[in-house]
Amino acid sequence: MRFFSHTILVLFGLLIATVEIGWAQVCGCTDPQARNYNAEATVNDGSCQYAHTTIKAEVLGALDSLVEGSSTLFHWQGGFWTYNDHVDNCLYRIDSTNATIIERLCINGLRNQDTEEITQDSLYLYFGDFGNNAGNRHNLQILRISKESIVNQTFKVDTIRFDYEDNKTLQKLTDFDCEAFIVTDDSIYLFTKQWFSSMTTVYSLPKTPGTHIAHRRETYNVKGLITGATYIPEYQLIVLCGYDYNKNNIFSALHPFLYLLYDFKDNRFFSGNKRRLDFASGVKAQIEGIATSDGLDFYLTCEHFHTARLGITFDFPAQLRRVDLWKYLMPYLNGIR
Repeated sequence: MRFFSHTILVLFGLLIATVEIGWAQVCGCTDPQARNYNAEATVNDGSCQYAHTTIKAEVLGALDSLVEGSSTLFHWQGGFWTYNDHVDNCLYRIDSTNATIIERLCINGLRNQDTEEITQDSLYLYFGDFGNNAGNRHNLQILRISKESIVNQTFKVDTIRFDYEDNKTLQKLTDFDCEAFIVTDDSIYLFTKQWFSSMTTVYSLPKTPGTHIAHRRETYNVKGLITGATYIPEYQLIVLCGYDYNKNNIFSALHPFLYLLYDFKDNRFFSGNKRRLDFASGVKAQIEGIATSDGLDFYLTCEHFHTARLGITFDFPAQLRRVDLWKYLMPYLNGIR
């Protein structure tokens, strides 16, 4: 009888502890910068909502004509590097103060059909040769190149081929375009550029050489075209870049924006805070690449854009820009450092 009573007490104590833990966890918006911040929330449920925010992007200089097709930007070996989206097979290191070219590194044997992004891990650079504006391309690939082989000029290149699990036809002008991706410890994550819906869908695939199927993970309405991504894994922080697009109204197109994704869980990148920052009204630029060395100052490259519509010529130069995101990200970074 005494044993039975002791067991009941133990179980009752465990029940009380469980209830107390449940009471201690309050789900809600944990970001003080959000309109619906809940000071009592202890678990971020991804519900934060933000007021419309406009940022200023400083123009550091015009890009050299050699890199007018700049479609990516990444930080490596103490500097910022860019790469043209087609034909060229050279990496260009650019001066982060005035956009001039200070180094060129050509990769022998590299074929570049439409490389729209380069990302990296500790051992490799990953060249995203998967540009698909017309929607009819099925030879999508990511070229994995050993950093050591680039430095010693031996150029060891592996190929990661893939197709989207739900892309069953060769239809034109679909949403199966992509210009942004990141790599984690074991996977590649693609952020699609969806011309019709102005959304982005995240697909995942292994980051090992071979032929793979990219599996659909999640979709989010970014209200624009995503063209670049930079990832800081230790801070659970991704910053996407892109621009608005309206196929029926060129005058409203090419307005750049950034999307901050942070405090997410388990590589569900849209499960945490999601904040859009728009460039100042009237700014037009074909933003293509984004990179940072410290998680606060972000550098962006704009590809040269030229077209003529309705008797009007639109010409936006290739540029290097800088955005200071200290006031938006420092509160979050201070909380996890």
